[in-house]
Amino acid sequence: MRGIKICFIMLMGIGAAALGGWLGYVNTLKGEENIAYGSPALAAEAPKGETVGENTVMEFVYNYNDGFSETIERLPQYYMYGWDREDVAQAYDTWQMTSFSDKRIVFNKNMDCRSSQHYTLREKDGYVAVYYKESDALKEITSTPVASLSAADKKLFEQGVDIDGELNLMRYLESLET
Repeated sequence: MRGIKICFIMLMGIGAAALGGWLGYVNTLKGEENIAYGSPALAAEAPKGETVGENTVMEFVYNYNDGFSETIERLPQYYMYGWDREDVAQAYDTWQMTSFSDKRIVFNKNMDCRSSQHYTLREKDGYVAVYYKESDALKEITSTPVASLSAADKKLFEQGVDIDGELNLMRYLESLET
């Protein structure tokens, strides 16, 4: 008797599963009756307000305690498309978002250290060379020969010329070329 009950319960379960599958199939077919295949796909509407797009520029500004800053710009990752201000703020919660639009997002972060924008200029292999002041690592060798400099500038390069800031460095190197 117990075996008959188990068989009956199993048959009822199989029957219920088959009936559920058939009803799901029929329901799906009815839902597709009004779809015009071959028509252009409908794009999902973007939420109202400004959102991240493929051309949104993300600007990251590192503010150092020596007064200098460095900026890095990049485009967002594809998975960020459609994110609103709150989504972006949550993803970059260690940054301070100072501006948000569909064209540009600006983040700031205060760094508790000095920037790498401290340089020493000296001669290397007959040319003006730029070194990072803190590490004395070579940044670049310019195309300006030390021999083309004035006597006063040559004397400065014997001791090394200290320059702070990327903009000041560019201006100084330009002045040597003229």
